[in-house]
Amino acid sequence: MAKPGILRITARCAVAGILVFSSLVKAEGQTGEQVFTTCSACHLATGAGIPGAFPPLTKLPDLYAKEGGKDYLISVVLQGLSGPIQSQGTGYNGFMQAFGSSLTDTEIAAVLAYVLTEIASPGLQQGSQITASDVSQIREKIANGQWKSSHELRSALTMP
Repeated sequence: MAKPGILRITARCAVAGILVFSSLVKAEGQTGEQVFTTCSACHLATGAGIPGAFPPLTKLPDLYAKEGGKDYLISVVLQGLSGPIQSQGTGYNGFMQAFGSSLTDTEIAAVLAYVLTEIASPGLQQGSQITASDVSQIREKIANGQWKSSHELRSALTMP
């Protein structure tokens, strides 16, 4: 069961994320850095996350490198993720909303590229390994009911 403090942090972060995101929705074709301002409401501008609620994004290249890791990262942005997870040996129990209905395939690819190259430490080389086409393919499978939940995909990965 989540601690009351974590629930308050989660609620505040969700509200902050919605407010930040709603101000950005009007702009189409945002860069990855611009889209990340929404993510930073919970994961912080540095990608360090909030203990117990939102995991850090700084080690995502490790996750990306795993078989199925790229698809999982795309899925999380498209479908969201909530409930308990373990990341880098620490438990988290937050809520990430689904952005599939509000971000384009290009924006999702751009924000993932930004996180993987600029926020991560060490970052991947420039030139995203995630393309709008990758996002589009997964979005279509989700729409056709041919895709697993983000939690199911995560459990299939070998996590540290």
